[in-house]
Amino acid sequence: MFDHTLNFCRSLPAVNTDQKWDDELRFYVGEKLFCMLALNPPHKISFKCVQAQFHQLISTPGIVPAPHLARYHWVQLKQDDILPENELMQLLQKAYEITVSSLPPVEQEKIQNSKMPV
Repeated sequence: MFDHTLNFCRSLPAVNTDQKWDDELRFYVGEKLFCMLALNPPHKISFKCVQAQFHQLISTPGIVPAPHLARYHWVQLKQDDILPENELMQLLQKAYEITVSSLPPVEQEKIQNSKMPV
């Protein structure tokens, strides 16, 4: 599932990546972070979610409040196979959308325009 998660996040419009601490790939839209993926097993995945989802998700075994980011409603999957793949992709899509919606309107418009076929 690691490769699919990596490819999915990279495929989203206007996403940039940055590798931190040697084993963590961070995904940004604009200048804002929406997901982090550990490159080494067990491939922990951290991402932003809405408050209502946060409490629901952390009640699931293997999902915890993300270290240092929980107050911003981030969760961490202790390994990449905690959730079914389609559910994880939906949550990552939502994390991306939450982050895009927090960007200035001009940036949101640029991202929206980059989604349109040429």
